[in-house]
Amino acid sequence: MLGSRSNWQSRLCWFVLKVTLYGSWLLGVFPFTFDSRKRQLKRSRWLLFYGLFGNSFLLVKMVYSEGQKQGSKEAFTRNTVLEDIHNIAGILAVSSCFVMHFLNFWGSIRVQDLANELLVLEYQHFASLNEKNCPKFNCLVIQKAVTVIGLLLTFLSVSYELPGNNFSVDMVIVNSLMQFSINCNIMHHYVGVLLIYRYLWLINGQLLELVTKLKLDHRVNSSRIREFFSLYRRLLQLKGSIVAAYEYHMTLVLITGIASNILAIYFWIVLNISMNINSLCLLIFPQFLLVNFWNIWLNIVACDLAENAGKRTPKVLKLFADLGLKDIELERSVNEFALLCSHRQFKFHVCGLFTINYNMGFQMIITSVLYLIYLIQFDFMNL
Repeated sequence: MLGSRSNWQSRLCWFVLKVTLYGSWLLGVFPFTFDSRKRQLKRSRWLLFYGLFGNSFLLVKMVYSEGQKQGSKEAFTRNTVLEDIHNIAGILAVSSCFVMHFLNFWGSIRVQDLANELLVLEYQHFASLNEKNCPKFNCLVIQKAVTVIGLLLTFLSVSYELPGNNFSVDMVIVNSLMQFSINCNIMHHYVGVLLIYRYLWLINGQLLELVTKLKLDHRVNSSRIREFFSLYRRLLQLKGSIVAAYEYHMTLVLITGIASNILAIYFWIVLNISMNINSLCLLIFPQFLLVNFWNIWLNIVACDLAENAGKRTPKVLKLFADLGLKDIELERSVNEFALLCSHRQFKFHVCGLFTINYNMGFQMIITSVLYLIYLIQFDFMNL
């Protein structure tokens, strides 16, 4: 799946995917077993209910431990708006975790079908191309793992280095496990989107090889074009399945991400400017802001890559037309393929309202800045 594992990047990517898989099994967010004979996943009721009750227990522990404030009590006394925002963000985070795990339980059949379709594509259609490395795939998987580790280290820093915090060991463990559980869940969507990008990248590469053969006056069988046409159509259906299975997950991730970034900046303003606290521990806030933004941005990058890879396919097909095809059957197959590309695209929507790509990412940044400005204006006299 990752191409030749002869270089360190491919091996590290493979290790990250294995850790994600075993971590998902351990935390009950991937309730499937693998049938090595059929090369298919099968839902395990034992793993399903293990994940449901295990994560419910963690969520209940989180709710009961919310009495331990994450932040300086002096800061909350100094600025009551900050305390209100902190409480709202906490409720939003816990609610999001609950909804994501419920959706993971409720939509397990859909995820099983989605994963099995990926396995069919991998073993039956793209296995012969596995020697080709897709550098962006490996790099983005590794970056995602780095952000997950960064978020965990940031949480530990907040727990033990921020003045006024008095976290129990139980609370730190529960929150860390829940955070890793949610990140594993989102990683499933992330890897699925990247696999679609990788398959499109391979299809485009194969089409370019066919163009090169035609330029060298070699005969090209139209069945190859029809094969890629069929794979492209299946990838479009797979994209729709991923959107349907994870659109609410992604909506909650984007909302909580924006809320967390606004809270971190406002917390830093109150501590550094209002309370005149100058300490190295305040570097936790820009650190969290950077890592959290990077984590969200990687999801946007993956969706944008897949969308652009799909847009590149009709440009590659246009090269066939520029050659002046003499084979009528080959020309018909290319035209049908180009028609499909022009009518359906690899756009990953959020609840059918927004498309996850760079444009939406920049709009999120602008929205976050505007809400922060409104918040500062609203509470300016208390700063």
